[in-house]
Amino acid sequence: MNTPVDDPHALFSPDADRAGFVRGMFSSIALRYDLMNTLMTGGRHHAWRRLAASELVRTGDTVIDVGCGTGDLSFACLDAGAARILGVDFARPMLPLAIEKAHRRGLDGKFGVAVGDGTQLPLADESVDAWCSAFVVRNIPDLEMALTEAWRVLKPGGRLAVLEITKMQSGFWRPLARLHFTRIVPICGRLISGHGSAYKYLPVSVDHFDTPEEFSSRLTNAGFAVTIVQSLMFGTIVLHVARKPDATGRLSSGTV
Repeated sequence: MNTPVDDPHALFSPDADRAGFVRGMFSSIALRYDLMNTLMTGGRHHAWRRLAASELVRTGDTVIDVGCGTGDLSFACLDAGAARILGVDFARPMLPLAIEKAHRRGLDGKFGVAVGDGTQLPLADESVDAWCSAFVVRNIPDLEMALTEAWRVLKPGGRLAVLEITKMQSGFWRPLARLHFTRIVPICGRLISGHGSAYKYLPVSVDHFDTPEEFSSRLTNAGFAVTIVQSLMFGTIVLHVARKPDATGRLSSGTV
């Protein structure tokens, strides 16, 4: 089905090819992706990625970054002490940009990439210490399968971190956030990236995504113990950190 991009809500119907739209969208905006992230967040997205990495990574970890894009979360994890990162993304044009960044940073031996899907990861069972994503999971149609895959590739006691735009509840900042995401971001996106439907899709994808409480429940239902839920940027961004049971089957309720 070719879903009309002038109606982003139609992408969430059962027969829509949302994954195909998302792949094409991110492929087409790859060269302007970093600039748009900086403009949309006032440059704060790098600090959020560093925070996620600091809460997730332990020295010497092997990490998979799902939907790695141009690699910024991966590099934050390496700065936090990870030994090796595999960045996976199904939008192929993102990956050369990530590789180029890694080369400029002298990280060629620690950072690798693969074209891949979060619901079918190119890794063996229990092969990584940590799984992470930034601004990705709300775009995955079968999110339960993606969490099942995260569980599969994580070692016992492994950790997961998700940084995502969240559905806002009523409150003082909600009207301003709605104005930003539904009016300002689409206009900037169309002018800068040349892909108007990409940034019309963004606020709709947030509306169809979970609240922080709903995503916590989703993680719990997938078997994880949620250890951190932290709101950022007036509640528009949320960091979730969770843990897979260790080899004894014990779930920790403490922080990572």
